[in-house]
Amino acid sequence: MMEPAEIRALFKAKKVPLTHQRLAVYEELSGRHDHPSAESLYASLKKAYPSLSLATVYKTLQTLHELGVVARVDSPAAQARYDAIVKTHHHAVCTVCGKIADLFDPRLDAIPAPKAAGFKISGHSVHFHGLCQKCTKEK
Repeated sequence: MMEPAEIRALFKAKKVPLTHQRLAVYEELSGRHDHPSAESLYASLKKAYPSLSLATVYKTLQTLHELGVVARVDSPAAQARYDAIVKTHHHAVCTVCGKIADLFDPRLDAIPAPKAAGFKISGHSVHFHGLCQKCTKEK
């Protein structure tokens, strides 16, 4: 995760305006480890930034993703979630509640790219699907 000074420098280098709302979205996301949705980030920030709109949060997450400082984690059980950890890692996704946990395992990083017709593979992300501890206990 990047420090505020690094974010400012990146935005300046890319000639993208860094508003206080964009910085607030990044800081909120980088302080969390629950892979929040845009709606969850919006709910957390709305009290401190009453003029913030959900559309701004979505646009900001897209901008941060395009700049490479935020990863988008798609889940079959829930809407897209976001992660401020962009270094190579993988995820475990609960198929009931949608909880996402980070997995750091060099064996997964070393999986060779398969040949795929019409594709030039540039990277990979492994997602394991199952039940989180809470959902397992409830079943």
